[in-house]
Amino acid sequence: MNKILCYALLGMLFTLSASAKTVMESRQTSGYGSSYQEALAAALLEAVRQVRGLEIGTEKQLQMEFQQIATGSSETTTAKAGVKEDIYTRSKGWVDSYEVVEVIKPQAGKSSWEVIVLANIPKFQSDIKNDTRKSIAIMPFRFATATFAVNDQGKTTNAYQLSRRLKDRIQSEFTQSRKFSVLNRDYGEEFESETKLLSSKNVPASEAGRLGQVLGADFMVVGNIFDLSTKVERSTFYGMTETKMVDRIDLSYQVIEVATQKVMWADTVSEEFPRKKGQKNTVTLDAVASIVVSGVMDVIYPVKVMDVASKTEIYLNQGGDRVKVGDRFELFTKGRKITDPDTGMPIKVDGSRLGELSVLSVLPKYAIAELVDGEIKQVQKGAVVRLKAREGRSAPVSKEVRPTAGSSEAPIQW
Repeated sequence: MNKILCYALLGMLFTLSASAKTVMESRQTSGYGSSYQEALAAALLEAVRQVRGLEIGTEKQLQMEFQQIATGSSETTTAKAGVKEDIYTRSKGWVDSYEVVEVIKPQAGKSSWEVIVLANIPKFQSDIKNDTRKSIAIMPFRFATATFAVNDQGKTTNAYQLSRRLKDRIQSEFTQSRKFSVLNRDYGEEFESETKLLSSKNVPASEAGRLGQVLGADFMVVGNIFDLSTKVERSTFYGMTETKMVDRIDLSYQVIEVATQKVMWADTVSEEFPRKKGQKNTVTLDAVASIVVSGVMDVIYPVKVMDVASKTEIYLNQGGDRVKVGDRFELFTKGRKITDPDTGMPIKVDGSRLGELSVLSVLPKYAIAELVDGEIKQVQKGAVVRLKAREGRSAPVSKEVRPTAGSSEAPIQW
């Protein structure tokens, strides 16, 4: 079964790779400089900037390369309009070709040249198309000490490894929620190595179109781990020894809007997690990751009713690790918005309680539940549901996000 799944995933990857392509976009731009070469290089640089965008370091390097190309081109001697150049290979894929539309030489009182070009810029088209979701990056949590005493024998464990495990699990759950475009901020050395390869002479010039496509994050999740320890209790009764292990964690986390560095949401997790015999501390880290993700998602994207087929077939708009079989959800009406009289900001509040749902099955993108309390005719599409207590944990507290000025109503309602 696992082999079949692996083959299916590989087939999907090959299909995606086959659909990836580089498209050509044309731009007419003007460039200015103290010489013809500088003006031509500036015009080409502007065309690239409009199509693909440029970072400061890349812009300076590319400007020098374009000036070298312009110096060796035929226009250096003719300096006139109508000249066409194919520079795909020489520009390493940044520019496919261009045509000089107009050349304006320095006039009396002016010292700069102006060159207008019509440039064809290759742009890599991602396999993931029409993705309008907000992007989010999960960063490794900082830790107060180099080691934490979370171990079966009371020994210390490397804090960095625990932080990485927690971060990876949070990232996995956000990805499976399918509500955000999750960005990878790991494997920097590996990506840098691949970038150098694409920029080298060892690959075709067409591959260079893949450069400069890394996205910036809209939001970032950061946190601090203050305590992570295991309390081991042994009790002897009639010659039999029973061992109980309880993991304790104390951490804080924040969701930050990267552009403004505003804290959109913040919370703390200070809880104890009993661990069964044979279970490793990763069980606790996975549980903490679920708490963090649920805390963020309950505020931003609460679980909602997607469709109502019957009393035993009510579709919820989230699945994966977000929802589990047997979960009980309280069902509410769609709710409404009220205005905070102090800040003037809108606050969404839940509507009246309508009943209770029990999850029957969970799939990657959605879940199916049945109505165990309430009337089916009152269940509406878009109604919010709130998770009740899971085994071994107290019921989550319904929280409302603290909205900030300028926060968008779509697709995230802060």
